[in-house]
Amino acid sequence: MSRPTRLTALTFDFWNTLYSADGGSWSAVWPRRLQALRDMLASAGVHPSDEDMEKVYRSGWDAYMAAWTGGSHFGAFEEARYFLERFGLDESALADGVISQTVLEIENSARLGSLPLVPGVAETIPRLAAAGYKLGLISDTSLTPGRVLREFMEEDGLLKHFSVLTFSDETGYPKPDRRMFAGTLAGLHAEPAESAHVGDTPRTDIAGAQALGMLAIRCAGVSDQAEPPEADFVIHDHREIVGILEQLG
Repeated sequence: MSRPTRLTALTFDFWNTLYSADGGSWSAVWPRRLQALRDMLASAGVHPSDEDMEKVYRSGWDAYMAAWTGGSHFGAFEEARYFLERFGLDESALADGVISQTVLEIENSARLGSLPLVPGVAETIPRLAAAGYKLGLISDTSLTPGRVLREFMEEDGLLKHFSVLTFSDETGYPKPDRRMFAGTLAGLHAEPAESAHVGDTPRTDIAGAQALGMLAIRCAGVSDQAEPPEADFVIHDHREIVGILEQLG
């Protein structure tokens, strides 16, 4: 595939691209989420042991991965329903509003965590925006929704530089679905041939971008997933993007 002579837009993944999911502290988040699920079950008279709760919580990750690789979104609502099913409960066993409150507590608990920026992000994003590049974000989400991820970006001064943010909990489908990329570029008023996507996961980020005709840059600064499909460029620090842009002219 021929490379563009000049890029006008760049889109970024969130997890392990802008923010490190491995280097942050999520120690206060998981217990709060488990407690929210425990309270939901208790409202229906079910009181599992700690061992059973943790077992189902771990298997919920497998359910998320199956949905994600199958092209479906799996968020806090799906997590709550999964727990009900595993403990033999129907939604009708709960009082009105219990599920929605549980979902809200699961989602908002992410605010208790900390997420460090990937190397070079703090310097590079403002520089790209100042240079006139149109910036967008394309992110899959799980139990932490886009509305909370926006808060992390706002706190770190990144949000103001992005014109379009696309999250799978808001679209209902994850990457590499073509609509995730096409919709973002449409919002940016950018053509695929003049756009690049930066992400860490070959199956979703690289494949999805290349299928639309975008340049694909794999971020290996946190998680080096060197598997097919091969990206056009690989970076370990976001400051390397500036060199790529200069190379493209």
